[in-house]
Amino acid sequence: MSVRRRILLVEGSGRGFLCHYAHALGLGLSRLGCEIELVTGRRDELAGWDMPFAKSACLESGLVGWLCLVRKVHSFKPDAVHFQWVGQPLLAALFALWVRRQGIGVVYTPHNLLPHRRRWLSAPLYHLFYRLVDRIVARDAHLAWGLEEMLGVGPERIAAIPGSPNLLAHTIAPRTQIPELPLRLPGEIRLLYFGHGSPRKGLDLLLAAFEEMEPNLAFHLVIAGEGVMRGIDDDALGKAALHVRTTVIGRYIQSGEVAGLFENSDLMIMPYAKQCKSPLTDLAAAFRLPVLKTDRVEAACFADGVHGYTIEGCEPALLARAILECTYEPTLTALKEELAREETVEDSIARLAQAHVALYEMLGSELFANMEEGVREHA
Repeated sequence: MSVRRRILLVEGSGRGFLCHYAHALGLGLSRLGCEIELVTGRRDELAGWDMPFAKSACLESGLVGWLCLVRKVHSFKPDAVHFQWVGQPLLAALFALWVRRQGIGVVYTPHNLLPHRRRWLSAPLYHLFYRLVDRIVARDAHLAWGLEEMLGVGPERIAAIPGSPNLLAHTIAPRTQIPELPLRLPGEIRLLYFGHGSPRKGLDLLLAAFEEMEPNLAFHLVIAGEGVMRGIDDDALGKAALHVRTTVIGRYIQSGEVAGLFENSDLMIMPYAKQCKSPLTDLAAAFRLPVLKTDRVEAACFADGVHGYTIEGCEPALLARAILECTYEPTLTALKEELAREETVEDSIARLAQAHVALYEMLGSELFANMEEGVREHA
């Protein structure tokens, strides 16, 4: 690096994929010589991790969180403020306007272009925020297309930086056993359904799919996540349990427990009925876990035959047939061998950080040129 950049990373949730992505980016940037401070949500689930950069968990909804950011800008004096998703576009736009007047760049990584809830009501405010941001990072081609076609962002302000390295699969990640998770039996084929509960994520269809099969003693279905059984009848689970061994862990899975859950599974199943861009496919790839998903699941990086397989629609009979085909040898072994050739988490983090350093360098040069031009105009 020609200049030691000071980057204020902002991630307000403190949980899940956004939290892990921001920490991975901060780790990579620190190793390249950037000075990083991460401001995250009060529920920072990685609070106990030893990271090589400064952190504070002061963000919460309303003005309190934004006032915390103002204090951080004054004390840290960053070259750029880099947001990882915002949920309050009007306040974010006002903050971005203020930051830019301080001669500080504003970068934004939208993991969804617009929120799932009240999307069109909030769209004008997001349009305003997007216009005030210096650079927008597109993690995949779909986001880049949406930025140009839906939000009118010029290509000169879009930085295409693919990749979703997940810190949970990194060697520095702590590993904690899940007490409710039984030990694997000899010959067991463990199938994982994971995530926050939602009736439109297709768990009912998955349970119905097992009713379409002959009982299989090798199959073990693990259903895990906060509220994961929401909207599911006990009868549906009981009927499926007659055909397949089942374990339900109906709680939030702590960050340290994720590795044990994924590393001890053979196939993750995502039978979603709703259209969704899910980071779970990237998480599974990081742990070398094949995925069987419906075409309703959009993935930033998913190649059929490498990361798993996609089926069109989600009828129970179709899903049952797909599960049997994916777990039939040598198909499952071939998928795992393909995944083993994929980029390591460490290399992915390094590549992501290098691309961001180049972005910050370019933005810094532009800001410096604009400042010189302003000086000349007032001379």
